[in-house]
Amino acid sequence: MCLVTGPAGRTYEWLNHETWMSLERQRREIGRSLYPDGGATTARATPGEAGDHEALIDRFVAARCDLVVTVGAEAGDATADAARRNPDVDFIGLDQHHDAGLPNLAGLVFPEDRAGFLVGALAASATVTGIVAVVLDSATDPASVGHRTGFANGVAHVDPDVEVLTIAHPGDGTGTGSTSGTETDDETDAEPDAAWGAAAASEALDGGADVVFSPGAGSGLGALVEVAGTGHDARNGALSIGAERDDWIAQRYDIRRSVLTSVRKLPNEYDGQFFVPGRPALLARFEEALDLPADYEDGNAHSTLALIVREFLVGGNPSGTHAGPVGLGWFNSWGAHKAGVPNRTFRPSDDLEAMLADLTGALWRGEVDAS
Repeated sequence: MCLVTGPAGRTYEWLNHETWMSLERQRREIGRSLYPDGGATTARATPGEAGDHEALIDRFVAARCDLVVTVGAEAGDATADAARRNPDVDFIGLDQHHDAGLPNLAGLVFPEDRAGFLVGALAASATVTGIVAVVLDSATDPASVGHRTGFANGVAHVDPDVEVLTIAHPGDGTGTGSTSGTETDDETDAEPDAAWGAAAASEALDGGADVVFSPGAGSGLGALVEVAGTGHDARNGALSIGAERDDWIAQRYDIRRSVLTSVRKLPNEYDGQFFVPGRPALLARFEEALDLPADYEDGNAHSTLALIVREFLVGGNPSGTHAGPVGLGWFNSWGAHKAGVPNRTFRPSDDLEAMLADLTGALWRGEVDAS
């Protein structure tokens, strides 16, 4: 099993790391079950630039990999092309939608509207001012649209009276692109960056928001820094919620006083922080959808990615696009570690944590419509 990560590499990007850890766990389990006499092997490579995907995939095919997993939308075309050229090799593309309909190609996506819905439910539960905000890299990019739609619906699911401010970068260098009806005076670059994210978060705070969701790859860090302030002068006692990785761990100390949690994609085996006891039952829907062969129903398939991998390896056909789960990371109950006074101490109640855990499973099973 061979992995071509996204450009940030395994060390610096959550989805790369968790995909690798999932394959490593499967390597050990598959070695004990499917291949008792030989075991399985894994390998990984990281592209240095965009054009590397095709070469890295071809290198793994030449090395006789049975399964090649690639990460990121930028690898989608190269993955589909390699699947056409190598019908005897199986391929899985994470964060990729494929229209090819090839029997040896599967996509695994983590819907942004579901991520936004979870965060919206949390934001509506944590706000004191009754105003929350989302800062987005784009008004039209599908990922940003999904985050925006899910966030608004998640807020309404908990409390329809909470006001949602949406501030999206317009992509044309003309301003903040706020859909809340306000604009800043500063012109911005054509690409959303940390400076624009800070300006957008400042606008949200001006509007009274005390919970700000910043999932943008370009604007996210700037928004987190702006919301954090310096602790004692942070406006509105505001809290922030990140995306893709644990921003409390990954980012600078000066934002830790405001980061409540982060929403993340979960390609790896499920952790108790996301599902309460009884979580294996949550896999039933995907076992049925993937028609997992009876000889591999051994209780070791702990994630959607594992189910897809295993069906490929036992000769099944899990082609098509599958939805993986998203979940909130650990809640940060500071003492504001080495960072002064927290903006506002918010400790989720047991009831709130249980509600969010239930929503996580319900969204994954399709029982709640985030869009």
